[in-house]
Amino acid sequence: MITTHLAALPDTCQGVVLNFRDPTYSAENGGWHPVEIRLIRSEQPEIWQLDYLTDFSWQGRFWPELAKEFDISWSQRYAWHCLIGELPLNHELSEFWTLWQGNFVAYCAMDVFTVTVSPD
Repeated sequence: MITTHLAALPDTCQGVVLNFRDPTYSAENGGWHPVEIRLIRSEQPEIWQLDYLTDFSWQGRFWPELAKEFDISWSQRYAWHCLIGELPLNHELSEFWTLWQGNFVAYCAMDVFTVTVSPD
């Protein structure tokens, strides 16, 4: 799915932000979290690398707001979760990432997201 969006970009595009949104997601009813992914083009033009990924969720009981739940930046070597704070870059983060990624791919396969592509 992502490769389809990337194939349409010109070779001069060095970065792209992909926004995945569940149009029905709300604080009241739940749904699939919005996700923002930024990719950057590697030295080999046909290869894209992850720059950052942010998973958002409704937070707060009485006055919920859409806020970051999980944030990871490969270029800055940084990971953060709203319940823990900054996460060490270790095996536990790798396990969490593997689980998160598997779930996200499954949700994409279920076609629950509307995808917006914004070239840099």
